[in-house]
Amino acid sequence: MAGIAPLASLLTRAPVLDIEIPGYVDRDGAYPRFVALTRSFYLARENDLVRFEVPPSEDYLTFRPVNRPERPETLEEDEEFATSSYGRLFLDEDQSSFRITRIRCAVRDGAVASESVIRCIEFEFENSWHLFADPGYFHGIRLQGRGAYERWLDFAQGPDLPFGPVREVVWTP
Repeated sequence: MAGIAPLASLLTRAPVLDIEIPGYVDRDGAYPRFVALTRSFYLARENDLVRFEVPPSEDYLTFRPVNRPERPETLEEDEEFATSSYGRLFLDEDQSSFRITRIRCAVRDGAVASESVIRCIEFEFENSWHLFADPGYFHGIRLQGRGAYERWLDFAQGPDLPFGPVREVVWTP
């Protein structure tokens, strides 16, 4: 991945309508409940979604457009696949779509540009709302709001460089 230009190009084609998390419906208890599987999330748009995923045993994000949410391979055949909307946690409920106005990410460079990876990323929507994704979280991808990117960067650039050297990349339209 050479910088975030391919991601910015992909995400600026259409506004985001929602943030969706895959999971399953657990019907074994007293009432059905949604159980999130946190190794991926989606930015939903009108005609497609952009899937973000952390590969098994890794600490970076990959992304690609998809036509519909994909059933995680870790689900048992008898488990009921579902997605849940997380948009209200991070986006203003009075709007129906959100343009991405800035993308910030910390990139770990590889030996060649195509080996560079996204260590964390923050999306800013409509100059106001923030979604931060940290794929290095033990349980999968941790999603947070405003201020999380700065906290992550402060920790990552600490004296012992816990994630190795990272470079910040910022995209704005």
